[in-house]
Amino acid sequence: MSAKRPNLCQATTREIMMFSLLPLGLFFIQSTVYTALNIYMSDILGFSMLYVSFIVLGAKLWEAFSGPLAGIVVEHTRTRWGKCRPYLLWASPFLFVTTALLFFPIVFNSRWDGPNGNRMLFFFALTAYVVYIAAFTAVEIPYNSMTPLVFPEEKSRVRAVSMSNVIGSLGTILPSLLIFTLADIFGNGHNDPSNRGYFWAALIFSLIGCAIISGSFFGIKEKIYMPPKQQPYLKGLKIVFRDKRMAILMLCSFFSGIINVGSIFLPYFAKWNTIGILPMEAINGFVNQAFGTDLRLTSTGILTPVLQIGSGISYMLSMAIIPPLLKKMTKKQLWIWTSLLGAAANVIVYFVGIYVLPYTTPAGCVAYTALRFFTNFPIGASIVLLIDLLADLTDEIELANHERLEATIFSLKSLLFKFAWAIMNMVSLAIVGMVGYDAEKMDRLTNNGMVPLIQSTVSPSIAGGVNYTRVLNTIFFMLTAFGAIGMILQAMPMFFYKEGGADTQERLAAYREEKEREQQAALDAAMMMEVEVRG
Repeated sequence: MSAKRPNLCQATTREIMMFSLLPLGLFFIQSTVYTALNIYMSDILGFSMLYVSFIVLGAKLWEAFSGPLAGIVVEHTRTRWGKCRPYLLWASPFLFVTTALLFFPIVFNSRWDGPNGNRMLFFFALTAYVVYIAAFTAVEIPYNSMTPLVFPEEKSRVRAVSMSNVIGSLGTILPSLLIFTLADIFGNGHNDPSNRGYFWAALIFSLIGCAIISGSFFGIKEKIYMPPKQQPYLKGLKIVFRDKRMAILMLCSFFSGIINVGSIFLPYFAKWNTIGILPMEAINGFVNQAFGTDLRLTSTGILTPVLQIGSGISYMLSMAIIPPLLKKMTKKQLWIWTSLLGAAANVIVYFVGIYVLPYTTPAGCVAYTALRFFTNFPIGASIVLLIDLLADLTDEIELANHERLEATIFSLKSLLFKFAWAIMNMVSLAIVGMVGYDAEKMDRLTNNGMVPLIQSTVSPSIAGGVNYTRVLNTIFFMLTAFGAIGMILQAMPMFFYKEGGADTQERLAAYREEKEREQQAALDAAMMMEVEVRG
């Protein structure tokens, strides 16, 4: 009697689609937090940029080092569902609760107020952020580590990673399109003393995201056999660090963390830099008359999703065309070209927005919205390419050392990416705070967003000793030229990277076949023993 193991290399369209639900659910939650949390803390909770930068730094440093901890746990996990897949089901409820907790409308006594905000609220926000990150990491690291386990064959893996990130991009777009509008609806716009609007909006998106993540558990299967023997994490790190190409990819991952910092300033740009472009009184009057409500929609809620449209389409397109582009050039070449072209695009957009078509004008705002397509194109391509390159190298390390180290590799990548993101996030927030950002003062000067802070992007506009032209131009710099620095830096290490050739794929295929035969022989022997025992 013999039980035949399935072909481990095959990946069905259904499995790729179910795998694609993972980033869709994760990005639903991640986009909600990345889009809304910073401006929620500074402009709704009343924290200074100093307090916000401390919260983000503390939480993100914890996130950076929680990745390797999660990697250790995953490397030591052995279940009948695999070593990564179970966490999709186990950690999702925890992630749902902690995401909502980030925006929980709690109010502390005013005696704890200080010059930078309420001190008890500060510690509550920091604790909530740390707990949320623990839950998010418990899903993110298994998801990232799962790619080479679910799709062992390179061509299937490239197609799966590309498609999953295209579908996952919808999870980035939808929350950014709706989060501020829902917060306005549930919290009555700007005048929301209980902060309940953000809480209900976050609750909706976290529920949808976690339901999608849990559902994906039932449609995918890990195909690489994991022996009962568990690889010590530190030994795995030594194997990883001995590989020079892995060091190069980890350096690229670190620098790519800088690129994404600018996105946190998009709501600030929509709220302050574009005042006067939309006739908010007329819009609110029309909405309230048409629907019989008393809403106070804000420019943040309307312009943030509009500004996200170009970048969202760019993400999806760049991820979708990776497979055909790889027929024309290597992954290394594609990484370098997209990074350098993206850097050039960001620098051009900055100078256009300041000197040619100022972002304070309707034409400038429209131009910036359209040009975001080109500045964000390399980011989507980098996400897919880095996952593919790391998955390829994971296979090659297995071929050389007979060890599966995906959790070690992807947790290390997460550490470096998030460490860079945490440091640059704190630095960029601190810089904006140093040039004079103060939401309470700016609210008064603009009559709650009705009167523009500045009339020109090149002429100083000073009030109360603060040059608000410099403040708004700094926000615009963070959105554009700051990302160019990260793109140039992430391109440089790749010049020294050496990709594996076709012979590597052939040797890997032969290795997989040998492992299949060994597993089949073990299965046959176990069944024969069971027959003898029954006999």
